[in-house]
Amino acid sequence: MKPYLAVILDSFQSAACSRILWVTLVLITLFLAAIAPIAIDQVQEQQTDRSPAATGLQLRYAGRDFGPAIQLPSQTTAEFRAVAIAWFMDHVVDLIVGFFGIFVALVVSCTIIPDTYRTGSVELLLSKPVSRPLLFMAKFVGGCAFVLMNISYLMFGLYAIVGLRWGLWDERILIAIPVFVFYFMLLFSVSAVVGLFSRSAILSLFAALLFWGSCILVGSSKQAMEKLLPLEPKADSVTVVVEPSEQTAKSVSAESKGDEQFWRSVYAYGIVPLYTVLPKPLELDDTVQYFLDRRRDRKVTDPWAPVITSGIFLIVMLGICCVKSSRAEY
Repeated sequence: MKPYLAVILDSFQSAACSRILWVTLVLITLFLAAIAPIAIDQVQEQQTDRSPAATGLQLRYAGRDFGPAIQLPSQTTAEFRAVAIAWFMDHVVDLIVGFFGIFVALVVSCTIIPDTYRTGSVELLLSKPVSRPLLFMAKFVGGCAFVLMNISYLMFGLYAIVGLRWGLWDERILIAIPVFVFYFMLLFSVSAVVGLFSRSAILSLFAALLFWGSCILVGSSKQAMEKLLPLEPKADSVTVVVEPSEQTAKSVSAESKGDEQFWRSVYAYGIVPLYTVLPKPLELDDTVQYFLDRRRDRKVTDPWAPVITSGIFLIVMLGICCVKSSRAEY
């Protein structure tokens, strides 16, 4: 067990030696300091007539009002709390952690696997009493531990700011930590596969970013097609004898039906199979929002489905890496 812990610590230290780590910590600290003066308070707005005062939401920065108060519908404190937390997670955390944080984590960790299996390094590691598949898994866990440290620092800082400044002490904010670490593991597994086969950090980073964009593109395309295309087949229409002047309109209608049939085929035989086997980053975000915003009108068919399918993809990618590392000759 000690050799594997030493490998995990070594991979963590190799990432810590990068300047990007310290730049990331400084940027996280500056970001937390920038949003610390933000406060959201409930205020009572006086109406012009004799009607009772309405409840409003006032955004303040460093003690100064930022814009007019936003009127709120009649909601209970629990409902307002859930909506505020969900809005914060959707607009702040998703933008900072979901894009910038994951991107920086991939940049920092893309060198871990290629550097491990380059000539000279891997022979030294294999001289220890370690298994080849477990050696790879130790390096993979070490890279994930490095990302876990950064995301935990950011999320606990946001949790403290939201609690102290907004009065919303809600531990559900911390649910973003395991979700985004899992999100990173999906992309890091792709980077690890490419890095293991090519031993190139640049190529592994490019492949992970390309795969990330492809998953988002496939998920967005599926959602757009489901909204724009009449995916349900229409009933056959009754054949009617028409005048020659109406034949042009009928030909245009037939051509439109042909286009619809083409895009239905693209959806059924292209988008859906890709969507089934690929991870679902957009749906993972919906899963987080489902558990943060537990309103009765929020409908999610199966919030755990994207987690299960993405987990299967992660297991397959790690299995490929373990098989490759065990059969390769160094």
